[in-house]
Amino acid sequence: MLLVSETVGATGRTAASVAAILGVAEYNNRRDHVGAVLLFHEGQAAQMLEGARVDLDRLIERQSRDGRHSGLRVVDDRPISHRRVTEPMRLNRLSADAAAERLAGRRLDELSAPELESLLCCDELRASRAA
Repeated sequence: MLLVSETVGATGRTAASVAAILGVAEYNNRRDHVGAVLLFHEGQAAQMLEGARVDLDRLIERQSRDGRHSGLRVVDDRPISHRRVTEPMRLNRLSADAAAERLAGRRLDELSAPELESLLCCDELRASRAA
């Protein structure tokens, strides 16, 4: 499942906000056996989530009520044959050079599902690994 949303306030812009999100998400995702990748860029967040349908639906419901973002949009939601995201929470980051190369001036919500998936699956952009 691929999601994009607009971030609100300091969400994703400060180390404290990112740490708070990663900590809670890792706890919840471990409990629910969900794999996740998160990327913040210029006021938007992109996520790739993998897990059982019931757990993903519950996660989307929680996120839809979360005031740290708005305009949550499902970009792609299809069954997968095998999981690519095994960590409960991984953060990817775009440097200015990577953003220029990969986004070419576009916002995250302007990317196609395959482009967004490629960005979120890219190990070169890995900022942290939840162990």
